[in-house]
Amino acid sequence: MNSAAAAPGWFRWALKHPGLSHRVRVDGVDLHWLGWSTEALSRPPLLLVHGHRAHAHWWDFVAPFLADTHRVIAMDLSGMGDSDRRSVYPRDAGARDIVGLVRALGLPPLTVIGHSNGGLRALEACGLAPELFQRVIAIDSYAVFPGSTHPAPPPGLRGDRVYADLATALSRYRLLPDQPHVEPWALSHIARHSVREVAGGWTWKFDPTMISGPEHEDDGDALLARVRCPVDYVYGADSVIVDEALAQRIVRALPAGRGPIAIPGGHHHLMFDQPVALIATLRALLACSPT
Repeated sequence: MNSAAAAPGWFRWALKHPGLSHRVRVDGVDLHWLGWSTEALSRPPLLLVHGHRAHAHWWDFVAPFLADTHRVIAMDLSGMGDSDRRSVYPRDAGARDIVGLVRALGLPPLTVIGHSNGGLRALEACGLAPELFQRVIAIDSYAVFPGSTHPAPPPGLRGDRVYADLATALSRYRLLPDQPHVEPWALSHIARHSVREVAGGWTWKFDPTMISGPEHEDDGDALLARVRCPVDYVYGADSVIVDEALAQRIVRALPAGRGPIAIPGGHHHLMFDQPVALIATLRALLACSPT
């Protein structure tokens, strides 16, 4: 999956500006995070949250383009990436991870950008500790409303398989949900950060015991009503997770919802098929006042 040579110049530039790796103790576990321009204390902080079974490196080729105006932090939620696993995952574990990390780092009220499940966890965190958050930008994040349907995970999905060698593990990496177009150089980079070496070979970093699915989510109307800060909603126009009707319903349910903004030709994993459009959209939103 080595496609670096075919990658565009902007992508190669971004990878030459990697985030610095850190760990912080939160609620009994070590959470891993990456930081860009975190020493620039005059800039406002910006927190990036990945989706389910993903990790902080999903932002590696997005974050550097946001770090000229912000102190950027991309976190690994517990049970994913290089953060510790938990023996038990409460339903609100992700939201508590976000709140705990912001408090542990002593950050002022900040903006959070969350992709997919990460956006939902960020919105939930706003309800838990509204004083910590100035604004949310949610990217193709779903909410579960009464009577609505949501695509179920593929049957038989498992994360405990051990592959004999690194090349085999990388060749089996897939996005869920799948989508018709993925830039191979982006997928190759993310895949390499999605596996870890164990006895007998290589396996996925995420904890397969984590719960997931719409049946574990709070009622969408109740959850979104608790979010008092402004929320900008972005989604892929061709996403299989969020269609226009759901995007509109989410924005209406938010007390200070704005948008939705549809990225043409974009699917659920926008950083893999429309990365430049996503970066430009985020930069434009961040340049506007959060209120």
